[in-house]
Amino acid sequence: MSRFLLDEEAQNAPFDSSESRWFRNPKIIFALIASIIFGGSTIATNFTISSGKIEYGQGLFTVRACDTWISIGLYPTAAQYNGISRVDAVELVGLDPIKCANKFLRFQFFDSSSATALPMYVGVVRSDTVTATSETGTARIVTVFDTSTPYSGNRPESYTAFARRAITLVNEAKVNVGYDDGYLRISYNASTGSWKIAFTQPLASMPSVSRITVESASFVA
Repeated sequence: MSRFLLDEEAQNAPFDSSESRWFRNPKIIFALIASIIFGGSTIATNFTISSGKIEYGQGLFTVRACDTWISIGLYPTAAQYNGISRVDAVELVGLDPIKCANKFLRFQFFDSSSATALPMYVGVVRSDTVTATSETGTARIVTVFDTSTPYSGNRPESYTAFARRAITLVNEAKVNVGYDDGYLRISYNASTGSWKIAFTQPLASMPSVSRITVESASFVA
């Protein structure tokens, strides 16, 4: 996947936004689901999609994007930062790369009181295409781009190959960096149909995230 710098029109394209607050006790949500489906009181600690299992840390969010609902799971690091875990990775579940074709999805993470997005990871925040230099710093936005790679065929292995290359990363300098730039990396899990974005140097503490916003915009060539 070649890198590209978004042109001014694409950078300034209008974003549609939505947000979701953290379910502060995911076990209550899971217990309710189990009770409705199975008529019991078992508290589930995960939920199943297809034949795979998604296990979340302390947060589960649901937001609307591309006319569909997607769930966002937060995965913690070890509790190595003064006894607190940071957000090590973000999982996108239910994202439809066909419906989201040729769109950017921009995620921001907030605590319960501030209007300023939380710092999420150390990454490239500015890039100079003239001198081919870049500046790293605190990144507060996580952006993915649906490459609109054509999909044809109805075999599971065909869709898996399509999905693995469908979603790429855009850094805070608005450069499409493909699937891994050393600061961010994205991978597709065929068994769950989800994408995980991992941070090499995570910054946000797990307890601090109380809501997530997502904005979508179409790519303008």
